[in-house]
Amino acid sequence: MPPDRGGGLCFWCCCRECYTNREKKRRRDRESSILSIKEWLGDVAIGNNPMLRLIAGTIFMHEQDYNEALKYTNAGGTMELYALNVHIFLKMHRSDYAEKQLRVMQQIDEDHTLTQLATAWLDLAVGGSKIQEAYLIFQDFSEKYQMTNLILNGKAVSCMQMGNFEEAESFLLEALNKDAKDQETLANLVVCSLHLRKPSSRFLSQLKLSDPEHMLIKRELTSQENFNRAIQTVG
Repeated sequence: MPPDRGGGLCFWCCCRECYTNREKKRRRDRESSILSIKEWLGDVAIGNNPMLRLIAGTIFMHEQDYNEALKYTNAGGTMELYALNVHIFLKMHRSDYAEKQLRVMQQIDEDHTLTQLATAWLDLAVGGSKIQEAYLIFQDFSEKYQMTNLILNGKAVSCMQMGNFEEAESFLLEALNKDAKDQETLANLVVCSLHLRKPSSRFLSQLKLSDPEHMLIKRELTSQENFNRAIQTVG
C-alpha cells in the first residue's frame, strides 16, 4: 500500500463527516419548512390558495417528490400553476403530459410570457429541430426583457444541445457574473466545461456549497464512495 493512502482515506473520512453534519442541519431546516407548508395546506381557509399551492409545488418539485407536488398543482387554475405543471412533468420525463398542460396554456393565452417559456422548455425536451425554436424564444426574451439567469441559461442549454459549447459557455459565464451561487448556472457550467475539456472542479465545488442535494453532487458523492470502497478492498 502506498504510504499516503491511509492519510488520504482519513482526510476523505473527515470531509465526509463535516459534509454529513452540515447536511443534517440542512435536512432539519428543510423538514421543518415542509411540515409548516403542509399545515397551511391543511387549513380549510387558505389551503386552496393558488399562491400557496404554487409555493408547495415548487418546494416538493425541488425535493424531487413530483407526485406530492402534483397533488397541489395539477388542478391548475393560474398560468403560473400550469407552467409549473409543465416543468414537473418534464422532470418526470413525461413530455406527453407536459404537452397537454401547454395546450391548456395556449388556449388561455398563446402569447403569454409563461406560455412561451413553457413552449421553450418542451422544445428542449423534445429536441431535434425544436431546439432552434427554443433558442429563438429565449433570444426573443433577451430582446424584450432585462437579461436574467433564466434567459441566459435557456440560451446556453439550447446552444449546448446544438453542439455550440463555446457560445454556451459565454452565456453561462455572464449568468455566473450575475449570481455566483445560482445552481442551474453552476450545473450547466460543469457540463459545458466537460464538453470543452476544461477544468470543472471549481464550479462543482461552488455547486456543492450552493446546493448539496443537486443531482450532479449526489452522483459525484456516489462515485467517490464507490472509489473509496474499491481502494479499501485493494488495500
